[in-house]
This record gives sequence, C-alpha cells and structure tokens, in this order.
Amino acid sequence: MTQRTLISGCLLCLVILIVFSGPVRAGEFESRYAAISYTDMGVLREFNNELYMGRLAAQMRNRGDTLEEEVAAKIDFIVEKVMTVLDMYPRPLKFSIEIHEDEDGVQEQFMQLYNVDVDYIAFYSPHKNRVFFSADNGMLRVVAHEIGHVVAENYFTVSPPQR
Repeated sequence: MTQRTLISGCLLCLVILIVFSGPVRAGEFESRYAAISYTDMGVLREFNNELYMGRLAAQMRNRGDTLEEEVAAKIDFIVEKVMTVLDMYPRPLKFSIEIHEDEDGVQEQFMQLYNVDVDYIAFYSPHKNRVFFSADNGMLRVVAHEIGHVVAENYFTVSPPQR
C-alpha cells in the first residue's frame, strides 16, 4: 500500500465520520421539560438574548444564576404558559431542543431528516420529539409557537394534522 493510498483512505474515513456523526453538541443541559443542546456558548448566549421576555420576566419565579439556568427557566416558563393557553397538560412532558447558530443549520437539519428543502427558522420534529431553533431567530413568538406544537403533539394520543 502506498503512502498516497493510505492518506486518501484516512481522509475518506474522516469525511465519513464527520458526515455521519450527526450534529456537534458542545453543551447540553436539562430543564424541567427539555433537554437542551447547543454548539457553543456564543450560540446559547445569542439565543438567550433573542429570547427577550419583556413584561413576562416579572412573572418568572426563578431566573437562574448561570446562562444555562436562565435559558432553562425561560423555556420552562414558556412551556407552562403555552400549556395554560392551550388548556393542554400532557404529563409527563419531556422533549429536546437543539439550538443552531443560524437558520442554515436548521434548514440543513430539516433536509437531513425529511429530504425537503425549506426556509424555516425553526421546526418541531414529532418523530424525534425535538425542536430545532436558530439562535439568531430565538424570539419569544417563535419559541412559543414551536412549543405549542410540542404540547399538542404530546397531549393527543393520535397526532393532530400538521396544518
């Protein structure tokens, strides 16, 4: 075996590992309702900054001491508000959240899962019970909308229609 063939084989193995290893998760933490993963602290910080709670922040019991605790507190608060508005209380409710740097990451994830090209900034995958957000579009209305899908999907025995 020549050195060139050996190097080519190693590079091919590296590419295969990168492609099939799934999303890189630099950090993960748990809230009461969600397992949250993100690629780096900058992404989590941007998501947290985008997730501005406005006057609702005064209603939050615990805001947390760390960035992860603050995001977890916001997510749990939103989940509880969504359940109240929809009058749906699925028990136990547990789902996962994956935060991407931007909408390109979200769209690539949708393509990987469903082989469809979309222009989404966030989406909920019922069969994975996971929400995918882009950090730069983590506005309250987007997060609440996607969590609404989570609550409805987990509330009904038979999945409601997509639309």
